[in-house]
Amino acid sequence: MKATRILIAQHRAIEALFGELTRETQKPARARAASRLTEEIIAHMAGEESVFYPAVQRVLGTSFGPRENPTAGTLDGSNTDPHFMLRVQLRRVLATGVQDAAFEPRSEALRLLFAHHVEIEETVLFPQVDGALPDSQLEALGADVLGSRPPIWLVTTESRALFQSNGPVRGVRLPAVR
Repeated sequence: MKATRILIAQHRAIEALFGELTRETQKPARARAASRLTEEIIAHMAGEESVFYPAVQRVLGTSFGPRENPTAGTLDGSNTDPHFMLRVQLRRVLATGVQDAAFEPRSEALRLLFAHHVEIEETVLFPQVDGALPDSQLEALGADVLGSRPPIWLVTTESRALFQSNGPVRGVRLPAVR
């Protein structure tokens, strides 16, 4: 599958997780939704940063944020790295309990930052990439993006279970948290 289609599918999956997080009202279910959302955002950004952006930058010569070229700005014309802003807001969300009054506004701010990230990529960057690279290269890049998914482990305190990016780790239980 083409890299741009894979990243779009990841965008839709993350958007669905934001919806799930909003709908959940019970603390344990909400905490699990927040954990899954966190994992998917981290995996998505890792694939873009380690594989997709460097490959596209070589082809298009486009800057993706101040870290690459502090004077260039980004695709949306700002001088702020969208992934940096997502990381900062994700940390704010993770530092807040799901029942805390600050959780809603912080998770909404994260959703809005992610929506901006999606809009810029899907309306500006991806059409450029699809026009500049042949399908065979886009498919090879897609395989590399999929292969770059980091093995993310999240510990959820509500069930004391250990989770890996492909689900619970069977037979592993953590001691009770006091």
